[in-house]
Amino acid sequence: MSDEKLVYAGTIEALFQRALENRLTPACRMRLREAGLDLDQKLSPTYTHEQWRQFLRVAADHIYAGMPVEAAYYSLGERFIDGYFSTLFGRALLGMVRLAGPRRALAQVRLGFRSSTNCSEVRVVERESTSMEVWLSDIMADQPTFAAGVLARATELAGGQRVVAIPEGFDGRSATYHVRWSEQAEAVVGTELTARSAAGNSASAPRPPA
Repeated sequence: MSDEKLVYAGTIEALFQRALENRLTPACRMRLREAGLDLDQKLSPTYTHEQWRQFLRVAADHIYAGMPVEAAYYSLGERFIDGYFSTLFGRALLGMVRLAGPRRALAQVRLGFRSSTNCSEVRVVERESTSMEVWLSDIMADQPTFAAGVLARATELAGGQRVVAIPEGFDGRSATYHVRWSEQAEAVVGTELTARSAAGNSASAPRPPA
């Protein structure tokens, strides 16, 4: 059995075929094709971690050109979650996430990472009622802010307000994230995903992590 680190096709679909599809220029698509991702063909069942990292580099360079790389990766993480929750599996999961709320949703975040890659290990520790610590064995990107964007956006969709996801102790592969939020008074996230998806086609500046 191979020990190669792999990323599943659903992960590629979420970011590149759903969240970013209308923002990929011909030049960007060509660069992705050269890196091993031909979006005009059926996706492969899996891609290597290094291929996935290269795909992210291409997206950051083309879609967020001129932006600080940390902010570009943070925005890619946010976009990934929006794309993930627009897939068939993700739409079903989104309803559960809304009902669970931020704390319980983050406690189960390992399930999401396991559905994205074959080698991700996750440890979650509750610090306070509105604060969690999440350790990832492999952040799946060159910059720790990608996973920060993933965690922050997922927490927002679970009902958190004023979410902050701070990466610490990044060693090139693993990192620890401190995620904080305020409780949402009313359930307004029901229509937010649709609005964000529509707005995602315009080049808006991301919100960098605090």
